[in-house]
Amino acid sequence: MNANTSTNSFNVGKRTYFFNIKQTKKGASYLNINISRKDEAGTYKHKGINVFENEMQDFSTSLMRSIINFQKTGRAAHIAETRKTHANAYMPWTEKEDQELEIHFADEKDLTELAEILKRKESAIHRRIVKLRLEEKYIL
Repeated sequence: MNANTSTNSFNVGKRTYFFNIKQTKKGASYLNINISRKDEAGTYKHKGINVFENEMQDFSTSLMRSIINFQKTGRAAHIAETRKTHANAYMPWTEKEDQELEIHFADEKDLTELAEILKRKESAIHRRIVKLRLEEKYIL
């Protein structure tokens, strides 16, 4: 690597992200961002963009705004919002909760009541009922 190039990278699964600071032959600096991904056949596919020095301020401002917006709307924000009404949402189920679900299910509580009791979304309650095969045990 020459003195006019620096690289940072990180891996996520089959993907590697590269952030390269390079210079043109005329000495202009630019940021080269690449993603390298291994496909099913074991072949690496590459995609990338170049951000030139005169574009860097606008690029970095837009990137930071996107990151801030992502933090407001991404998964963590969704979980926090959901937990305002369902305190146990996205938490692992405990054995005690499974037992409580089974008792209330056997007592013929509906999904709305179960969601309120267990502080989880109705969809999560339904998935847990299926996983624990409670319908087979108490209905069929």
